[in-house]
Amino acid sequence: MIDSNAYVGEWPFRRLPYSQPDALLRKMDALGIERAVVARLENVFYKDLLVGNRELHAIVLAHQDRFIPAYTINPAYPGWDDDLRICLDELGARHLRLHPNYHQYELLGRENLRLLETAAEHDLLISIAIGLEDVRHQHWLARVPDVSAGDIAQTVNAFPHVRFLVTAGRFGEVTSIWRSVDKRENLYVENSRVQGPIHDVAKLCGVIGPDHVLFGSNAPLHYHESAKLSIETEAQISDAYKQKLLHGNAVRLFQPQ
Repeated sequence: MIDSNAYVGEWPFRRLPYSQPDALLRKMDALGIERAVVARLENVFYKDLLVGNRELHAIVLAHQDRFIPAYTINPAYPGWDDDLRICLDELGARHLRLHPNYHQYELLGRENLRLLETAAEHDLLISIAIGLEDVRHQHWLARVPDVSAGDIAQTVNAFPHVRFLVTAGRFGEVTSIWRSVDKRENLYVENSRVQGPIHDVAKLCGVIGPDHVLFGSNAPLHYHESAKLSIETEAQISDAYKQKLLHGNAVRLFQPQ
C-alpha cells in the first residue's frame, strides 16, 4: 500500500499520535503500508515554509525507501518564488502541496497562477488540500473553512496539463469537482475524508473511476485505519480495483516523469 496523503510534525491545538517519523513508520509497518507521501505539518502555520521544507528533506533523506516528499509553497508569502526555486534546485521537488485556505490566497490569484505556470513548466504534481479537519472540531481561534470545490474545478480547468491530486475532500466536494472539470486525465482524488455515504468508495469509483482514486490517510490528523478499511473491507469493488486504489494508481502518479 502507498498512502498518498500524510504529514509528519506537530499540530498546535492538540497532541497527535504518530506525528513523528519513527512513530509514523511503526504505524505504517503495523498496517502494511509500504510508503507514504508526506508534507511537514508545521508548514500549515509556519510563516517561513523553507524551514519546514528543509526539515522534511532531511527526514525523507533518512527514509528514502519509505517517504515521498510533498513540499509546501505559500504564494501569498513574500519571496515564495525563491522558496520554490530552492525546492526545485536544491531539494529536488517533484510534488507540491498547497493549503489555500490556511494560507489565505485565491487559487486563481495572480501569484498562484505564476506558481501553477511553473508547475506546468517543470511537470510538478500539485496537491490541493480541501481541508485538514472537520470545521466542527477546529480550535475557536482558528476557524478555517474548506477550500471551495468550485475554485478547485476552475483551477484544474485553467491548467489541464498540470497533474492535480485533491486531498482531504468529502464525497460531495470531490465528486462536484470531478463533474465540473472538462479534461479529467490529470485529476486525482484520495479518500481520507470521504467517510460517507454508505458504500462511499464504490460510489466514488462509480463517479470518478478506479484509475483516479487513491488511498490516503490524512495522518496524523486522521486514523489510517478508517481510509484503509473503507477500501479493503467495506468497498464493494473488485480486488483488481482495490489494488489500483491501494497501490497501482499511486505508483503511476508519484513515479518520476
